[in-house]
Amino acid sequence: MPRIAHLSDLHFGEAPQELVESLAADVIMAAPDAVAVSGDLTRRATRDEFARAFAFLEMLGAPLLVMPGNHDIPRGNLVGRFMHPKRRWQRARPEDAMEELTLDGARLIGLDTVSRAQWHLDWSAGGITLERRARLAAQLEAAAGLDVVVVCHHPLRHGPWAIARHAPREAGATIELLRAQGVKALLCGHLHQAEMMRLGPGGALQVIAPSAFSPRGSGAPNGWNLVSIRDGEVRVETREMLADGWRGRELG
Repeated sequence: MPRIAHLSDLHFGEAPQELVESLAADVIMAAPDAVAVSGDLTRRATRDEFARAFAFLEMLGAPLLVMPGNHDIPRGNLVGRFMHPKRRWQRARPEDAMEELTLDGARLIGLDTVSRAQWHLDWSAGGITLERRARLAAQLEAAAGLDVVVVCHHPLRHGPWAIARHAPREAGATIELLRAQGVKALLCGHLHQAEMMRLGPGGALQVIAPSAFSPRGSGAPNGWNLVSIRDGEVRVETREMLADGWRGRELG
């Protein structure tokens, strides 16, 4: 039964050190088989923020699958954003931080949903290009017979409370690809609030992690998700930092 620590929206650059240390201890105590990070490791995509984020993740002592988020590319530097958006990400990323991982009967596959620009004002929204979907389709075909979990930053569908947010471009086509290939779950973040929903009849289970460290957002507690896969079924315990310490509740 693979157990995955799902972290998102770390936002190093605004992460309180006490919370960083406390969350690390909680993850290590859970002894996950892998750590999947669904983006926004940094606040402003600086070299120092990337260095601190990856040092924290390597300290957790489990195989890493790490994908970028919209905060992991330059924001104010438009030359950097358009010409080489992931230069600092790629230079900081450890060699052992994978984009695919095989666990006991399961396959974790990373999907990059970060986009440099949009036709609307919300440039934080993502996009899944035809090239990215084609690569994902090939990876899914190669994982036939395994319980597949895809990890990306942006949710492909928003609940009623976040309906005003823009879904990534080509979210619908990606949802259909996941359904057709029998993907079990999609692990994502971006909204800073734990939530779980089915992406249509027979679709993948979309699991959103709370923000690990950021004080911004909906006012939901900081935390992370512990995802378990057993006999093809996905169960999620969200771990939240409350006034009396870390507490877990089943997400459903």
